[in-house]
Amino acid sequence: MKTIKGLIALLAICCTAVSCEKDGDKIILSGLEPSKLIATATDVRLTQENAEAIALSFAWNNSELYTNTPGMNVPSSLPHISLQSAADAAFTTPTETVADKESHSFTGTELNTLAKNAGLEADESSPLYFRLKVTLGTNTDPVYSNIVSVNITPYKIDMSLIKMLDAKKEKVLGTLYSPESDGEYAGFVSATSWLNFFLQEGDGTLWGNVGVDGMAFKLTNDESMWNCWYPGQSGCFYTTVSTSGKEWTATHIPVLDISGAVDVEMSYVTSKNQWKATVTTTTDNSVIQISGTGKKYNVSTQTDDAAAIDTPIAFTVNGNQIALTATAGDITIPTAGTWTLTLDFSDPKTGTYTLTAGEGDDPEEEIFPFLYLAGIDDGTTGPDWNFNVKIARGNDGIYSGIVYVNSLWGFKMYTTADDWNNYYTMGETEGTLIKNGEGNITAPEEGVYLITVDLANLTYTMKKLENRIYISGLNDVWDFTVTLDKTADGVYSGTIEVTTVSPWGFKIYIEPENWNDYFGGGEGLLYYKGEGITDDAAGVGIYTLTVNLINATYEMIKQ
Repeated sequence: MKTIKGLIALLAICCTAVSCEKDGDKIILSGLEPSKLIATATDVRLTQENAEAIALSFAWNNSELYTNTPGMNVPSSLPHISLQSAADAAFTTPTETVADKESHSFTGTELNTLAKNAGLEADESSPLYFRLKVTLGTNTDPVYSNIVSVNITPYKIDMSLIKMLDAKKEKVLGTLYSPESDGEYAGFVSATSWLNFFLQEGDGTLWGNVGVDGMAFKLTNDESMWNCWYPGQSGCFYTTVSTSGKEWTATHIPVLDISGAVDVEMSYVTSKNQWKATVTTTTDNSVIQISGTGKKYNVSTQTDDAAAIDTPIAFTVNGNQIALTATAGDITIPTAGTWTLTLDFSDPKTGTYTLTAGEGDDPEEEIFPFLYLAGIDDGTTGPDWNFNVKIARGNDGIYSGIVYVNSLWGFKMYTTADDWNNYYTMGETEGTLIKNGEGNITAPEEGVYLITVDLANLTYTMKKLENRIYISGLNDVWDFTVTLDKTADGVYSGTIEVTTVSPWGFKIYIEPENWNDYFGGGEGLLYYKGEGITDDAAGVGIYTLTVNLINATYEMIKQ
């Protein structure tokens, strides 16, 4: 395929001119001409397999703008260029895409979305019309290019699911389901406190929180969006998303109760998105119900725990499927005895109910307080591995820590100090683990890293720290403008000013725009994803803040 630059070289320059005039100084901007638009293809068949590849590109010539005032340059932001697409050559209802200065490319996903929005039928070849729209400002008439017709065969887009993506829009944190594919999604999500996320629909549309303080749970797909965030609770949330209403809700379910023939509390298994309980009945055909009370957070409550709305939670069973209902339905246990009851919400499309005789066959999970990273520092300490470097287990079951990595041959994660027989090493791919497997975990380049490990899902992450960390929440301003610079490996220090006490304290983030990886703490100690640091309560003033992420300590001294 010819390159875009080659295409531009073939363009002919048209001669019709338009201009705009600014009152006052009478500065006249001239030279805007209709561009010649060309495409790299006339027929495009789209497939999901090639959705992320470039499917269609456009190129055009730019006008040479000039002013009537010698020495005055034309602003680099002009002209404003967008590509319009529509199902008809009259562009009755066009879709606009902000374009680059000389060319623009669409991936398969982007082009498929344009075709969907234009009403083109899936798996059928239909013309999609394009033209360039160029303006000098809101007070000037647009100048359009020639019209280019491209036959597009789109694929069917599954709009029944919406993904919850992490801050980098890479990892899927959860999925919600829309039975009617109408933009109304719901489901049960296992979330940590203040979990941050974006939402992505099947057509690639991204949703986030309105980028204004005090607008939590209000959605937008504008470029100015922030990420959404859960309230300060952890566990099971019944989550709804309405892209038409541009709002979402999160109902925290702290506990579910089994009542009727028995009275038992169910336990939530966060790693599996399941509720479980063991019940013992004394008669055949005992009848039970499952219900609870949730705390609903929405646009009106924001993330204020005191304002959260008490919301009844009840379930009914149909075969092996369980569904949320207004009133708890009867569930019959066929024979007397001990049973394990499980509600499984890991499939976003349906919840399942199972009743298993006995107390369940899942082995009791052995909890290790630390993981020892033998071999992670042999480039510094020598070839003999040791158990000096360890990361701790958090309340959510995730191990985490800041570690200086200088590994020559890779490393393993051991569950007990001085026990060389039980460990985890890398699975089939980086980021996955296997117990007592062959080989080592591939070591990254030397440096300081945040390491997190999820043994329940056999995964790990390693994020390298740079020369700066970020303080957010200071003076109740939640952004990334306050920074501390690196003074040694894992150590950062700088001056901060407290002008008002933050009701939530402040937190330490390892990289900008990543709200998921942070440290809170108190009394000089740091905790991964801990509560906000409230040392600012000492009063307004200038402080020196020193943070040692490897030792998980901090010091805040008033100047």
